[in-house]
Amino acid sequence: MAVESITADPDNAWAISAYGGVPTLIELCKSGSLTAQSHAIGAIRNVCTVEDIRVALAEEGAVPVLIQLLVSGNASAQGKAANCITILASTSEYFRNLLFQEKGLQRLLHLFHECPTADTLEHVLSAICSLSASDTSYRVLSGSTMFILRIAELIKHGNIRLQHISASLLAKLSITDSNKIAVAGCMGSLLKLMESVKPDGMQEVATKALVSLLSVKANRKELVREEKNLMRLVQMLDPKNDLVSEKFPVAVVAAIMAGGSQGCRKKLIAAGCYGHLQRLAEMDVAGAKKALQRLSGNRLTSIFSRNWRE
Repeated sequence: MAVESITADPDNAWAISAYGGVPTLIELCKSGSLTAQSHAIGAIRNVCTVEDIRVALAEEGAVPVLIQLLVSGNASAQGKAANCITILASTSEYFRNLLFQEKGLQRLLHLFHECPTADTLEHVLSAICSLSASDTSYRVLSGSTMFILRIAELIKHGNIRLQHISASLLAKLSITDSNKIAVAGCMGSLLKLMESVKPDGMQEVATKALVSLLSVKANRKELVREEKNLMRLVQMLDPKNDLVSEKFPVAVVAAIMAGGSQGCRKKLIAAGCYGHLQRLAEMDVAGAKKALQRLSGNRLTSIFSRNWRE
């Protein structure tokens, strides 16, 4: 307990390396009591932000020990081990590859699907998110239907932190069209998250995730089918709305109209999107002119087609 408390102060981190504390902490993680393991991994988590200590951890074989704690440790140790993996994975491709080779992603996914406590789940999902920066992990996650379905559920029902991480993953992964359709039920939640002022970056990742799902025709129709979704989108497009950056709802309108659907166009115009987009285009909001062109262009095409038939 003492060493974890002491290392919480960054100024004391150097002492772990200077006095050969890294091997001792690793040994405690391997063979100590559950309580000792929890405090030892907590200390490692506190000091692994220091580059010299990260090098020592790699040299002393800490990575497989951390991963083993995801399986054998108690909830406290599991959360701290996942937190440590997040830090290591975010520092370099070397650690991301090492963690993957030691089956770190496999262990994290197993723990993720076991439904641990919300606190542990946040640490585990953050670790998975950090590992996704690696091409190998990215491909595994993008192709896992079970994982995609689970993060979609967290977007709908998780706490705000879990929603943020899940939306970030949904935004960055390369998901098949069939899986995009399978998680269409979270689109309304993503639209709602676009209104969230906190945490920082939520509006952007929610928008990117939603735009990704809207690349599928069936999802575009599904989103505009719900009146409450249209009303929320129109409210965000209102130039008087200062809670949401207008470029985000504009991007959603552009994504909905990417396929040129007349049905979607009619619903958007009937809901009041057209007038707001005109004003936003006049204000030079990013993407507004393109979105307006898609909306009005389809309108003109409809008129010309009708005149030609007549």
